Amino acid sequence: MSHFFAVKWLKAFRESPEAVVALYADGFLFEDPILGQKITDRDELLRVFAPYANKDTENGIGINNFRIDEVVGDEKSAIYRWTWEAPTATAFVGVPTGGKVPGTRGITFHVYDEQGLILKEASLWDVATAVAELGQPVTPHAVTASPALV
Repeated sequence: MSHFFAVKWLKAFRESPEAVVALYADGFLFEDPILGQKITDRDELLRVFAPYANKDTENGIGINNFRIDEVVGDEKSAIYRWTWEAPTATAFVGVPTGGKVPGTRGITFHVYDEQGLILKEASLWDVATAVAELGQPVTPHAVTASPALV
């Protein structure tokens, strides 16, 4: 798809969850492995997308700003590289922001149906760097060698 569709998709998030979900085909699959989400139900997708349309700067949800950095694809599928931040958010994935602006970068992969609607979506994004920038210590799990390898 084009950069135009990518911008339309992200602008829909700020408009309303209904505007975003209208861009998804019947029988869609939405996946966000970072948050453990695998959604095929429109009502559930509406619920998940609702915070992105927040316009209240005082409620702590934050104003969600997305930017498309790169688009690679055609009418059948596309990969979008994007940047996100949420000024006025008081927490991000449960981590208090402490007055900092949470943000991250990610990629989204889309597969489109014949009408140009999103049939499949998978998004991956950098939660570790985002929470580290908010002051949360991020430590990798200790890797131990198998006794058979030692």
